[in-house]
Amino acid sequence: MVETFCVLRENGYPHYLLLLVQTPALFEIGGEWVRTEAGTAILFRPGQRHSYRALAGEYADCWMHAESAAPLLFEGFPFGKPIPLPSPERFYRLFRILRDEFFAARRTRESVLASLASALFEMLASEIEVRGTLFYPFLALREEIFRSPAADWKVGNEAKKLGVSEGYFHVVYKRQFQTTFVADVIAARIQAAEELLTSTPESVERIAERCGYRNPEHFIRQFRRATGTTPHQFRKAAAAPAPPGPRA
Repeated sequence: MVETFCVLRENGYPHYLLLLVQTPALFEIGGEWVRTEAGTAILFRPGQRHSYRALAGEYADCWMHAESAAPLLFEGFPFGKPIPLPSPERFYRLFRILRDEFFAARRTRESVLASLASALFEMLASEIEVRGTLFYPFLALREEIFRSPAADWKVGNEAKKLGVSEGYFHVVYKRQFQTTFVADVIAARIQAAEELLTSTPESVERIAERCGYRNPEHFIRQFRRATGTTPHQFRKAAAAPAPPGPRA
């Protein structure tokens, strides 16, 4: 049996940790599990707690540790929070060069590594700076969606709170997160439903209500579209004992 990939480090690392996540995953942000898509970067401070796990049994990333006596990036950088990368391959390419240099035996290895790492972090900082003043409010909104999936989420309401038109709201949300506001609301609700189906004996109708659905049939349709199975089948499969592993 293949175990689901999961990491929990209560006390983090004694140095900075950069993850360039290459598969969909779940990260614990502010006590809630938040879905991240492939092509996401996350930078943790030294000693910062981090917890993350595979979303569908598979997880892949590029990772590196970095030490710095001075603050690594500007004040206000969103340490420990997912940063969607519009062009992740740029980061992967630089990381591969850095990795190859790390294993090289050249005389200039240390200085080249320092320059490459600095360039990588500067690229990450620029991803925040070029997004402008709306990045943090949109990031906070997305985190709130996954914390409170049952809320009555409407584009018009959220656009008004952020002081933008509905059309511009859609454009910015898609640009920031490579997905839509509606898709994130559905993903958050399905994620919450999966947790309730496996951790409570509540009826499907009650779980649908707790996840923000007024119509249980609509919930079942969306759940099946997202997972390939019905809520009843999902619960039954989750409760089934794991098949015995191979014997020695």
